[in-house]
Amino acid sequence: MRSTFYIIISACVVSLFMTSCQFKEDDLFDIDPATRQDNWMADYRRVFNNNEYGWALYTSQPTYGRHPSVATFAVKFDQEMCTFYRSAATVSIPGAFDKESVQSTYSLKMDNGIVLSFDTYNDFFHYYADQSEYFSQDLQGDFEFCLDRYSANEDTIFGRGKTKQLPFFMVKMKTTPEEYQRLSDDINNYVASKCVMIIEGDTLQASFLSGYKNLVLYYPDEEGGLTMEHMYSYGNLVDGIYLMENVKYKNTTVVEMALDRETGIFTDPRSGAKIQGRSLTDYFIVDSDYDNMFFGYSGLGTYTQKEWDKARSAIDASGKFSSGSMVYINFEPYGDGTMDLVINKWYGSDEVHYPMELKKISEDEIAVRRTGPETSGRDFSFYDSGLKYIVDAFAKTDSWTTYKITHREGTGMKPVGLELTDVSNPENSYYIENNFRYYHSSIWD
Repeated sequence: MRSTFYIIISACVVSLFMTSCQFKEDDLFDIDPATRQDNWMADYRRVFNNNEYGWALYTSQPTYGRHPSVATFAVKFDQEMCTFYRSAATVSIPGAFDKESVQSTYSLKMDNGIVLSFDTYNDFFHYYADQSEYFSQDLQGDFEFCLDRYSANEDTIFGRGKTKQLPFFMVKMKTTPEEYQRLSDDINNYVASKCVMIIEGDTLQASFLSGYKNLVLYYPDEEGGLTMEHMYSYGNLVDGIYLMENVKYKNTTVVEMALDRETGIFTDPRSGAKIQGRSLTDYFIVDSDYDNMFFGYSGLGTYTQKEWDKARSAIDASGKFSSGSMVYINFEPYGDGTMDLVINKWYGSDEVHYPMELKKISEDEIAVRRTGPETSGRDFSFYDSGLKYIVDAFAKTDSWTTYKITHREGTGMKPVGLELTDVSNPENSYYIENNFRYYHSSIWD
C-alpha cells in the first residue's frame, strides 16, 4: 500500500509539471522567430549605420609559419553599400594601390546566427580573401563573418570568420578614415624588435613582428621549464594595440594595451602589465645578436675631444704613422660582459684592439675597465705612439669607469643613438649612433 501511495503521488506531481510546461512558441517567446530575426538584423543595421565616420575593420589573414596577420580597413556602411578607404592594407595591392576608395555591396543574413557578407568583389578587401588567386594556397582569409555580439556602448562589434573561424572585430571610428589610418599606422613607429613585457612581476623578453602584426613573448610553459616562444596576433588602434589572441600569463589576461607616446610604453589599464624598452645596458652586455646595434662613435664631449687632440699631436710626432690615416673607432660588445675598443685604418689595415670588461650597475649605468694590452699585428705600440689618450679617456686598467647611458632620440622602446656620459666627469662622453660605421677620411672629422 505504501509503495502504491508513492507511485500515485509521483504521477500527480509529474502531471502537474506536464500541464504547466506547454511546449508552445507563444509561451516561450513574445514574438515569432521570423520577426525576432528581422528585429535582430534591424538592430545590427542600426548599430552599423549609427556612425558619422564609419568603422575600422580588423581581420586576420593566415600566414605560413606565423600566427594570423591582422589587416586594418577603414569602412563606411549605408543601407546597401560599403565603402572601403585607402589604408596601409591596400597600398601594396596590385592594381588598387592608387585608389582612394572602393565601393561594393554587403548584406546581413541569417545562417545559424547573423552573418555579415561582403557580396560583390571589392579590390581592397577580397584580394586577401580570394581563394582562386595563385598565391592563396588555401591560406587566404574570410569574406563572410559570424557576428557574435556588440559592446554595451555600441563602439565595438565582435565576430569570427565563417569559414576559417579567424578573429574579426570592428571599432567605431571617432575621426575620419584618413586620420584613423594615420594614427593607427603611427603605432608601428613605437613597436620594437627587441623589448620586454613586465607582467605578474616577471620580466619577459618580447619582440614585435610589426609586418605580421604579431607579438612574441618568451617564457616557460611551466615553472622551471625551458623558455618557449609564444606568439599573439594584434591590431593597431589609434591609441595602442588590441590583442586578438589575448595574452594569458599566470593569473593575468591582457586584451588591450594603451600607448603613451611620450615614453613609448604600452600599458594594460586593467592589470598594469607593460611592454617597454629593454634596459639600456642590455644593448652592451646581453644578447650578442643585438649588441652591435649601437656600434661606433659619432660625437665626443669637450674633455674627450681635448684628449683626442693630444692623441693626434702625439701620433704625428711619433713618426710611426700619420693621424690622418686613422679612419674609425668602434665600441664592439660581444654580449658576454666583454667588448673591444677597436681603432682602425682604412678597410682594417692596422686594426688595433683593446679588450674591455663590462658590468651592469643599474638599468641605465654600465662600468668599463680595460683588461689587457692592445693587439694589432704590428711590431710597435700604437698605445705608446699616441693612442693612450683615446684609450685611457674611455677606460683604464686599474679602475672602473661608470657611464650613464641615455638615448638622445627615439623612445625607450626604440632608442636612436646612445650617449655614454662619465658619471665622475660629465665632460667625458661619447655619442654612438644606431648601426653606425665611421668610414670617413679621418676619425677627427
